[in-house]
Amino acid sequence: MLDADGTPVGIVDDLEIEIDDRVPRVTAILTGRVLFTRMFGGQQPRSRLQALPWRLVTKLDAAVHLSPEADQFDGLWIEHWLRDRLIARIPGGRHAAQ
Repeated sequence: MLDADGTPVGIVDDLEIEIDDRVPRVTAILTGRVLFTRMFGGQQPRSRLQALPWRLVTKLDAAVHLSPEADQFDGLWIEHWLRDRLIARIPGGRHAAQ
């Protein structure tokens, strides 16, 4: 997922889908801290994932682009913190791979 400035802020862990009149519709993107479940297996409890309303998606291509309003959600703070305090200190961590 990319914020309004094009900065990576997280990944899509799951989608929330509702079915109205037998037509599925995406209502939210589910994101959260699932690093340990990815490394060791298992599934993150739904209660640990944050739902970002689908209306915050401005563009969908190889990445999910979010509107500036998405920065107000608490679930993205950890992504910003990790990017600024950990990833940025890794050599080459401040720019995209070439």
